[in-house]
Amino acid sequence: MADEEKKGPSKKELKKLAKKAEKDAAKAAAKAGGKPAANAGGGGGATGAAPAAAAKKPKANPVYRLANVPPSGPTDACTLKACAASVLYGTPLLPGGSAAASDVPFVRGPALLYGDVASACPAVAFGGNGIIRALALANNSEVGRNNLTAEMDDWLEYERGDLRPALGSGNAKRIDAALGRIGAVLEGHDGTSVLEGSDPLTAADLAITLTLLHHDNASAALSSASPAIRAYVDITKNSAAYAKAKKLAKTLLPPPSFDPSDPSLLAASSAVFASAISSVFPSAQSLGIDIKAFKCKDIKHGDYQCNVAMPLFQKLKASGALPPGVNSPQQVAKTIVDAVGDGNPLLCDLT
Repeated sequence: MADEEKKGPSKKELKKLAKKAEKDAAKAAAKAGGKPAANAGGGGGATGAAPAAAAKKPKANPVYRLANVPPSGPTDACTLKACAASVLYGTPLLPGGSAAASDVPFVRGPALLYGDVASACPAVAFGGNGIIRALALANNSEVGRNNLTAEMDDWLEYERGDLRPALGSGNAKRIDAALGRIGAVLEGHDGTSVLEGSDPLTAADLAITLTLLHHDNASAALSSASPAIRAYVDITKNSAAYAKAKKLAKTLLPPPSFDPSDPSLLAASSAVFASAISSVFPSAQSLGIDIKAFKCKDIKHGDYQCNVAMPLFQKLKASGALPPGVNSPQQVAKTIVDAVGDGNPLLCDLT
């Protein structure tokens, strides 16, 4: 009876099979960016390779985002301080939408968020000077850490506690006194920085000059300021860092909101898509994606369409910003459809 049964593979053949399985497992793991699967054999010598999908784990990519940017972002002093610090310290900023009121109930201006999921990023700093400090400390090359000295911190506090309140009061004597201290220090520092021995455009200089450029009462204050103060402000005004900060601020603006007083269905559809895309792909605007709805040429495809899935996928992939689980233009489109939702009062039957 035993002779009539089929013989199994020999020990030599089992070894060959085991080696082949091990090589296949290593290739699969290398493709998936993981490590070769461990030998799962008991006494039989067989090895098992983990499925590629299980071996490939999405990597977290925490980033800094600026939330609660007002519509006046490119001229808002707080927003520009955050953007200038991002430029100065090389710490990228992405749009952060609106921070939850429960997260920062006492904050009305921009807030700095940190995390890898836009919808669940906690606030880590708020206020222009607080965000400057946070982005300085986040600088990986330690440029920011080395520059955030006690003297720098003193000037940030002076801008917050003396200069801004003086400008806000509109009182000429208070304003002259606040500017007088800055002018006196500039005279001893070649007129370029409030920090001794520093190059122009330190974080302290940016905080002071951006307030003098964008505070509501700044124009009147500057018109009567000394030539040294005006020249000091012009260093920032004419700098590449200031131009880059204003450009960055435009990319951080929230998407246009739905305006019920505007009868244009096209504008309303664009606003719905922009809001949905911003919520799931917050870097879309900073990547230069123009989010607009268009009327469908063929009614069988619907009334309106938004053709951003393909270019958005390409730019997200190129910048390494694809969210976990999104690996194709079709998945980008589905994520946008899901973000709009079934209960949207304006758009329905999305595909």
